[in-house]
Amino acid sequence: MKTEDRQKFLQWYTESASRGTVFDIQKEITEYCISDVEILARSCLEFRRLLLESGNVCPFTGATTLPSACNKIYRRNFLKKDTIGIIPKGGYRWQDNQSIIATQWLVWEEKQRGINIQHAAKGQEPVICGVKVDGFCGETGQVFEFHGCFWHGCPRCIVVQRNEPCHNDPSTTMERRYEDTCAKSERLRAAGYEVIEKWECQFRNEMTAEIKDYTENHELLRNTPLNPRDAFYGGRTGASKMYHTVAADEKIKYVDVCSLYPWTNKYGKYPVGHPKVYVGRECQNLNLQTTEGLIKCRILPPQDLYHPVLPVKQNSKLMFTLCRACSDQMNQDECTHNDEQRALVGTWVMDEVRKALEKGYRLLDIYEVWEYKVVNGLFKDYINEYLKIKQQSSGWPTGCDSAEEKEKYIKEYLEKEGVQLDPDKICKNPGLRQVGKAVITSFWGKLGQRENQAKTTIVNEPAQFTLVVGWEHKEEVYDPLPTVNVCLAAYTTALARLKLYGYLERLGERVLYYDTDSVIYVSRPGQWEVPLGAFLGEMTDELACYGDGSYITTFVSGGPKLYAYRVYSPGRGEYNDTVKVKGITINHASSKVVNFQALSDMVLKEGGVDEPVYVTTKQIRRTAMHEVVTRTARKIFRCNFRKRKLLQDHSSVPYGYKNPKLE
Repeated sequence: MKTEDRQKFLQWYTESASRGTVFDIQKEITEYCISDVEILARSCLEFRRLLLESGNVCPFTGATTLPSACNKIYRRNFLKKDTIGIIPKGGYRWQDNQSIIATQWLVWEEKQRGINIQHAAKGQEPVICGVKVDGFCGETGQVFEFHGCFWHGCPRCIVVQRNEPCHNDPSTTMERRYEDTCAKSERLRAAGYEVIEKWECQFRNEMTAEIKDYTENHELLRNTPLNPRDAFYGGRTGASKMYHTVAADEKIKYVDVCSLYPWTNKYGKYPVGHPKVYVGRECQNLNLQTTEGLIKCRILPPQDLYHPVLPVKQNSKLMFTLCRACSDQMNQDECTHNDEQRALVGTWVMDEVRKALEKGYRLLDIYEVWEYKVVNGLFKDYINEYLKIKQQSSGWPTGCDSAEEKEKYIKEYLEKEGVQLDPDKICKNPGLRQVGKAVITSFWGKLGQRENQAKTTIVNEPAQFTLVVGWEHKEEVYDPLPTVNVCLAAYTTALARLKLYGYLERLGERVLYYDTDSVIYVSRPGQWEVPLGAFLGEMTDELACYGDGSYITTFVSGGPKLYAYRVYSPGRGEYNDTVKVKGITINHASSKVVNFQALSDMVLKEGGVDEPVYVTTKQIRRTAMHEVVTRTARKIFRCNFRKRKLLQDHSSVPYGYKNPKLE
């Protein structure tokens, strides 16, 4: 428990002990568990009633998770015919995923052997002895065969049910596929050719960072088919400055967008139907200012943009960089790379690319475009249905006491959000409010769900035993889910990032920290301030809970999801420290080592690097056999500032940044 809660507990304990109260742990824990189950059961019944009445979906029999229940509510009550398309597995062209990795192996073999191999990515597949082969070098007489494990029956990867009919082709078996593969290779060798073979699993195991970088950036593979999931990035999270203390005329403010993703769902534009696909030269005549959809391209960032626009995934992180090579190496020195090394290759929502071009990015190549028709308000009715529940259960706003003020509030909410509130149902109800909030915030994530997830089946043979088996389909044979459209999920996060970027670009170097829907920045007299509001998509003051006029005096960050600040409350005349560390719960024990001062010392230490601190915590976990146990876990508390280039004054710039040249 937290220090304040611990003090209250000790006070209660001391008072109870002084009265001679006997604490029977067995009796108390039994009563607690019974009460807990009764509360949970009543809550579940009320939750079920609410979703049945509002959406005609039972969250327990009609779905297994809240997002799936939300998705079913939308499909059952709000989805119009021919609106959301189901994207074919592998996209709208080159749907064989193995073709990509086979080409990666072939271009790597070309580099290693210093030869020219004819293969499908350069034209037609070569035909030798009357059969198609993956690659052929006429100069050396070598045949190259890449064996996809599923399509060729790899005996290492597929060891059971090899003689059972295949799921996607009952006329053959895995063993038959393997025998056909071996027979083909022997036939080519008998004809006098050297056959060089590689199994998919072997190549994946041999894939190093060097091979991956070379093959993915090879001219033949840069133009692989657009994968819409590559445009699905998460929220923008990071620190621009590791340490800042306010000067005499400064204040540090902390603002947060009110319901960012629900705002995006309600007011954002979304692609509908199926796209028109443009490839290569077909993209040259497109007007990118009016084209909507996804784009796969190569683009060159400017070198003087403090807040880059386009996200890229590097080093298992979501990065915003001005140089691909610098961010890949996490280069803390001056950028010396040429334009080819600096350029970014990726897939993005068109709106982000338009914003990037506005901020000085240069488009070098367009590989593929999916052009969609877009509509506004695709999810508006769904959001309004549950926004009404959330808002009514929030109670009347502070200061809204008279009948005139209440009437004005209801009228203003109708004008602003298009939602008619019922004054008889406006009553503070934290539990109901949480339900309404959860239903509108959990909705969109199902659209971006990974489709080939692990599954569990109970195999029950009474005469033998019961097994719980975990399994998943091979990538080659899973079916697209009717509940998923990753383009819609990509639009949701892209529009949310652009909403945040609108504040970052205006605040510039005054930004200290940002996290998906919030910004911590330095406020100075005469400079632009973030406007505040109370409706969807408007900024709210995260420090309001400390009292009117409260502001941060000192801010410190060790990286994303790792920060602390000291708040001054003028009305109370007191300071309060807050620490946020991902993965570590701040309680009485952990606060002794994870606190504002500890993080400040860690950041301010010369070089910005300190020895990690290990925090031991107790965690309640469930075992595979459904036993509840308490385990000891050890967490690491240390700086992790890796997304930007750190400067001597604890500020930072993007990787690849260069100061504008003075005239």
